[in-house]
Amino acid sequence: MLAALLLAGGAGLAGTAQADILRLEDGSFTIKERESVPTRGQTKETVRGRYGEPATRHPTVGEPPITRWDYDSFSVVFEDRWVIHTIVHGNDD
Repeated sequence: MLAALLLAGGAGLAGTAQADILRLEDGSFTIKERESVPTRGQTKETVRGRYGEPATRHPTVGEPPITRWDYDSFSVVFEDRWVIHTIVHGNDD
């Protein structure tokens, strides 16, 4: 029963938005939400299926293994096979 609740709760996270915290020129911060980038916890297979092959795959380094894939408008950082960060390129609004 507990496992079923955890799976059901985790399934709801798949649709959540990604947010960037941006530092503005005056030193203040703002939050910018994005729904079209990979989110924490997705697998490499899911990212490749949704966004295609990356423009660049950087070599895996360290322990735990960390890998970065670069796309045109964002980069994805993986720990092993799981997304841990997405970095959005540029300053588009």
